[in-house]
Amino acid sequence: MRELTYLNGRWWDWQVDQWDTSVLRLRADNDLTYHHSVEVTFTEVVWASSADLFHHPVFRAPTPAELAFAQQVVNDDGYRVFTWDAETAAATVPMMVIAQSVRVTEGIVRH
Repeated sequence: MRELTYLNGRWWDWQVDQWDTSVLRLRADNDLTYHHSVEVTFTEVVWASSADLFHHPVFRAPTPAELAFAQQVVNDDGYRVFTWDAETAAATVPMMVIAQSVRVTEGIVRH
């Protein structure tokens, strides 16, 4: 989780960039109109609950209830639980990804 918690408070706007059968990639910046500065790529995703667009995420350790849910989804020590709370159009909501790994890539990517 440490690879994500250092992102807290650094970028305002977050958006799903890719979401397919095994990869979920998020991109972020303070304004996503022309570029983004960070990508977070989860690989070998088996379960995800995330808004397509969210703001001000706070990445955190999973709660005991989230860990218990993940154990029901996949009973394999090769997977990790990644959780955060973020603002959406409706409210601040918890989000979660169960995946084998995560990679954070920083650098400006122009759109």
